[in-house]
Amino acid sequence: MITWDQYTKGYCIPTNWEDTSWGNDELPSFETNGYRIWVNSPDLAERKESQEHLGMAAADFKDWIFAVTRSSYYEEYEDLLLSTNIKDVIDFVSVPYENK
Repeated sequence: MITWDQYTKGYCIPTNWEDTSWGNDELPSFETNGYRIWVNSPDLAERKESQEHLGMAAADFKDWIFAVTRSSYYEEYEDLLLSTNIKDVIDFVSVPYENK
């Protein structure tokens, strides 16, 4: 089993992304340009297992390693992008949230 502090290993996280991970978070996270980027396990079996723990049926599995939400502690988190490709995420968050 991989621990969440190892989830980002092997990815070139841009240096302008601020690490906002807390030890009690379920996943590591970063912020940039008004977005929060959550990083899921790189292991497919572990990603599937975590969704099952949330009560999702196997048929409803949505695979993602990166989830992009608005960076806000005062609003509900809504997934703006789910992806397994960090380049898609980098491109998406390169435009500040308020400019979209």
